[in-house]
Amino acid sequence: MQLKTKNTLTIVSTLLIGMLIGFLISGRLTKMRMDNMRESFMQGGGMERHLMRALNPTDEQRNEIAPIFDRYSQVMSEQLFEHQSERDQIYTEFETELKPYLNDRQIERLERIKMEQRRKFHGQKNMKRRGQRQYRGGNN
Repeated sequence: MQLKTKNTLTIVSTLLIGMLIGFLISGRLTKMRMDNMRESFMQGGGMERHLMRALNPTDEQRNEIAPIFDRYSQVMSEQLFEHQSERDQIYTEFETELKPYLNDRQIERLERIKMEQRRKFHGQKNMKRRGQRQYRGGNN
C-alpha cells in the first residue's frame, strides 16, 4: 500500500474510533444524569431542591413556601406510585396474554426483566420513604 493510502486509512479509522467513543460516553453520561434526576425526585425534595436553586428565595420566603412544597410533593409522589400500580396491572395482563406464544427460554428472560424492574422500582420507593428534606438550609 502506498504511504498516502495508509495515512488516509489511519486518519479515518482514528476519527471513527473517536466518534464511537464520544457516542458511548455521551450516552452513558446522559443515562447517569437521568438516573440521578429520577433518584433525586424519588427521594423526596428533588423538586424543591431544583426550584429553590433556580428561584434562590430569601430565608423568609423559604419559610413561607416550605408548606406549599410539602403539600405538592406529597400529592405528586402519591400520584407517581398510583400510576405505577396501574402500569403493573396492565403489564400483568400483557404478560398473561403473551406467555402462551413464548418458549421456556423467552419466558425466563421475561421473568428476569420483570424482576430487575421490580427491584429498581422498589428500591426507589424505599429511597422515597427514607428521603429527608435536605435543602431547607440557608441561601445558595
